[in-house]
Amino acid sequence: MARSKEFPGDPRRSADVVPYTPATSASDGSLYYMIAFVSSMGTLVFKNKWIGWIAVYSSLLSVFSDRASASGSGGSSRLSTVVLAFTSLVMAYMPELIALFRLFNQGGSGAPGSASTTAQ
Repeated sequence: MARSKEFPGDPRRSADVVPYTPATSASDGSLYYMIAFVSSMGTLVFKNKWIGWIAVYSSLLSVFSDRASASGSGGSSRLSTVVLAFTSLVMAYMPELIALFRLFNQGGSGAPGSASTTAQ
């Protein structure tokens, strides 16, 4: 019977010890995370829709480029950045949404504020 091959880097033999090298961090995900967070705040402050779309794009890149091993520690913060980006984009479009809502509530009358009066 053949002896099984041992795992490389067996700590019982000093010649086979593999020195520790830290894994490279996913700096792209962190960069996208910071761009998404800063641009979300910029959208809320300046009400600029282009910055809001950059925030949404960066936050989605941040989530999708996140490594599987790093998702246990920062996964919820990255997902909260996506929620923040979409919320800031909705807040930037809020004046148009309110105007659209008011238009539909008036029943489609041509002039805003015009109400039909009935003869008594």
